[in-house]
Amino acid sequence: MESLHVPAVAAEEAVDGSFVIADVRAPCEFAEGHVPGSVNVPFLDDAQRAHVGTVYKQAGAQAARLAAMDRVSRGLPVFLRNLALLTHGGDRLAVMCWRGGERSRNVVLLLALIGVHAARVEGGYRAYRHWVLQGLAAWRPELPVFTLYGHTGSGKTAVLRALAAIAPELSPRPYVVDLEGMALHRGSLLGGLNQPGRRTQKDFDALAWDMLRHADGDYLVVEGESAKIGRIFLPEPVAALVREGLPVLVTATPEQRARLIMREYSPETWGAQDRARFRRSLSLIGSRLDPQRVASLRSAFEDGRFGEIVQELLVEYYDPLYQRSSVEGKHFLLDLEIGDDPSQDARVLAAAITRHLEEQASQHLV
Repeated sequence: MESLHVPAVAAEEAVDGSFVIADVRAPCEFAEGHVPGSVNVPFLDDAQRAHVGTVYKQAGAQAARLAAMDRVSRGLPVFLRNLALLTHGGDRLAVMCWRGGERSRNVVLLLALIGVHAARVEGGYRAYRHWVLQGLAAWRPELPVFTLYGHTGSGKTAVLRALAAIAPELSPRPYVVDLEGMALHRGSLLGGLNQPGRRTQKDFDALAWDMLRHADGDYLVVEGESAKIGRIFLPEPVAALVREGLPVLVTATPEQRARLIMREYSPETWGAQDRARFRRSLSLIGSRLDPQRVASLRSAFEDGRFGEIVQELLVEYYDPLYQRSSVEGKHFLLDLEIGDDPSQDARVLAAAITRHLEEQASQHLV
């Protein structure tokens, strides 16, 4: 086996080249972290992987290989067909496992038997993860950065995403870094509610690296975040990007903020899991509020009076906290008072930033 030549590519070449990345690790491994856009076609499922691991510990490598073949032999034709289907677009297949070892090597050899030319990813996902962390650690912005601040519900995220949508038609062109979108969390204690899933730290890092290394606008725009978004920690260069950006204040009336929050969180659609998470979060918030107010909030929640909860939490909890942590002592370069149309707000913001950049350029020419 060792004498057979198996084509190999580096992790960064697999990501940036014309490859479809087939990740053959077990689903539980893939769920913990994977290359954005890669496809999970597991060589062993979770139970099979656990069994082979036990055999390896008890009887050694050869017995584990035989155990793996026992487990996969019946499903091997379907497994290979699924991999072959990934090449129908004309792209070449790069096969990834944990360390670029036996799983990916054996899969490439099996594919060769049916006429599918593939390459294994050297070092596997572990090498890819190392590349991501090294890249993030060394990354520094080469463009001007603008950071949007504003109290909870002021519409920062809506403006940010509207700006990303209209960016191709603008000059100078913004490049939006949506950290909350990547984290699948809105940043506040309740920010994980009404989200499509949960992001792992490894996947967040991969998405952040993919976005930052492809930054190709004339300036960057990011939302003001703390060093942690939900359970996700911002890598230090990303936290510095937020911290050191030119500050822009986004403001809205209390009524606008309440409407935006109700629209984003959609509490009327929550299932049992989201409702349970809200109760837990309310208990944490309650440590900073008067017990009678907490009891009132719990009663309002159980009665479905969500609008009352929003107003109370803004006034009593979120606004004082945000004022202290993100507003006090900060000199804002620009102020943006939002209206009812995020796209129009984004255009107003882009025009203000353009004026600032032009003023800065003219000063350098003097």
